[in-house]
Amino acid sequence: MSHSAKKYLYAIAPADAFDADTMSLTGIDGAPLYAVPRDGLAVVVSDLDRTKLRPRRRHLKAHHTAVNTLVRSDIDILPMSFGVLAESTDELRTFLASNQGTLRSQMEALRDCVEIGFRVAWKVDNLFQYFVDHHEGLREARDRYFQDGEREPTRQEKVELGEFFREVLEAKRADYQDRVRNHLQPPAEQIHADDCREDTDVMRLACLVKRDRVDAFDEAVHAAAQEFDEHFLFKYTDPTAPYTFVDVTL
Repeated sequence: MSHSAKKYLYAIAPADAFDADTMSLTGIDGAPLYAVPRDGLAVVVSDLDRTKLRPRRRHLKAHHTAVNTLVRSDIDILPMSFGVLAESTDELRTFLASNQGTLRSQMEALRDCVEIGFRVAWKVDNLFQYFVDHHEGLREARDRYFQDGEREPTRQEKVELGEFFREVLEAKRADYQDRVRNHLQPPAEQIHADDCREDTDVMRLACLVKRDRVDAFDEAVHAAAQEFDEHFLFKYTDPTAPYTFVDVTL
């Protein structure tokens, strides 16, 4: 442990959760992890001899590997986002002492829980054409503007058609998400909807699941998928630390 180096943060956990095997982990730059305890809680850190840390692939991998190793050790943690630094162990102990109530409340809410990322996407070559083929109103609007290719729509008509398509797209996303949630909510404690990053995204969900309910969640995903045809792709991640459901600011 270096007293002069900055402290890079990985997670907050119960102070009594660590043993020799757990704390043999390494993190950023191969530095060993150690716990900074105060009042029954601890911050898991490693020393960092620099003032900034860029999100390079090797650094991100080291961070997430360390955090997820703690999760696989069945330790209840509040994972920290990448890149959080503290000046000293004294700063960390003060932080723990000042935020006991908030930290313990969040830790209790996430007890025995993991996060599973879940995504559904349209598996089609042309999303607009797919919707034209499956939505009568959009098809009629397209035909009205283009008149079977006999005319070029005006700029305003193209804007109106695009806006109508977007409304239909968002309505379908909301409908499909409700249908999927009906399957996932029994095994999932909480479900957080992320923004769709691509036009073909139907939904992106972060699901908080008890460790002993992961198999039930897997079954729920397969049951939900049965309601969709071959134009939809279902994907979900392995259980990870519950980043989405943590709100900790140093």
